[in-house]
Amino acid sequence: MSNWYSQDSFIELADNDIHIWLNYLNVHEARIKHLYPLLSSEEKQRSERLKFYKHRKAFIASHGFMHTVLANYIDAEANDIEFTQTELGKPSLIDTQNKNNIQFNLSHSGNLAILAVCRHHSVGIDTEHAERKVDWRGISKRFFTTNELQQLDELTEAEQKQAFFQIWTRKEAHMKVTGKGLSLAPTQFEVSVPPQDASFIKNLKNKDDNFYKMQDILLPEMFKDYYACLSADFDYTKITQFIHS
Repeated sequence: MSNWYSQDSFIELADNDIHIWLNYLNVHEARIKHLYPLLSSEEKQRSERLKFYKHRKAFIASHGFMHTVLANYIDAEANDIEFTQTELGKPSLIDTQNKNNIQFNLSHSGNLAILAVCRHHSVGIDTEHAERKVDWRGISKRFFTTNELQQLDELTEAEQKQAFFQIWTRKEAHMKVTGKGLSLAPTQFEVSVPPQDASFIKNLKNKDDNFYKMQDILLPEMFKDYYACLSADFDYTKITQFIHS
């Protein structure tokens, strides 16, 4: 699945479909000044607590993007959208603004933000920038299971770094779809290892009988240094992908 449509091609979201939105975050300062007022009071406070400007800019750009997109799905202006959170920190729209039971998940890394939107079901999405300096070998030894590491080691050296980022986005997407986030340790469950298609394999230390469907997201060529993965707790029938500008 590699077709990406412009935001002007927006279509209604069906119950068994997922919409994925992509946004470039390295925008001009004037754009940041336009997006900042869209944020909620809590989001503004979070942005101000970020020490470095580049992180604050990415937060404002990604959350302003999220407000703008979600306004397409609910009867509210982008700057009036309000969120609540579960005890474990997963955000959702407040009930009074969510008559269509819109569920969503946002991820951003480097200069890229990606947002997944569906109805009635939980969704998780993750994107990662394949930075040259990242200690991917050390991270994999710390956070991958024995079986995942064994399969990773069976790949050629040239394949291993790419596979690491694919595995990592699969794990992050699953942690997010469960709503547990960082409270679910990556070593407590297994996902497939490339060249296998993305899939959730099993839990190792806790029981979870829920159904999960996972899929790697093929990003546009201009984002060739990024990886992304989607996970959902239902058997979605269609994904439609948009680039937001």
